[in-house]
Amino acid sequence: MQDARSHPIRKSPRLPRYDYAQAGAYLVTISVDQMEHRFGNVSDGQMQLNQAGEMVNAAWRRLPDRFQSIELDAFVVMPNHFHGILFLGVDPEIDPPSLSRVIQVFKSQTAVEYGRGIREGALPPVRRALWHRSFHDRIIRDERILGLAREYVADNPLNWHEAHAR
Repeated sequence: MQDARSHPIRKSPRLPRYDYAQAGAYLVTISVDQMEHRFGNVSDGQMQLNQAGEMVNAAWRRLPDRFQSIELDAFVVMPNHFHGILFLGVDPEIDPPSLSRVIQVFKSQTAVEYGRGIREGALPPVRRALWHRSFHDRIIRDERILGLAREYVADNPLNWHEAHAR
């Protein structure tokens, strides 16, 4: 489908009519643009972060400093993507940010820091952008799904070579 100017119309990956600012748990996946390996490598089922991977790791950990109504759970930085579980609305006295806002801040902060690393000659340049335009999410609706999501995140490095064998 295209609009009047003949540009493709992007379908939103968000669930229609779902309030992504309501309290709840979410599994997010954010991919590097062009799926380029930017954050390290997997060796013997363990993720070995490079300087950029350490920067992404630290930026994720800082998110509760910016948004007091969120809590981080399991997460993993992979060579070309990121998985993280977070809870919105953990403080009933503070309105939670939307999931999109949290991810927007995370992607923006990491892109700015990565750009600084490029200018300083410490990190390789990117073709277009650090991150892919959007992100994937899964609403975690119960403890069973939360357990499966945590297992998925924890096992991601173990499954890397199998999933990326060509």
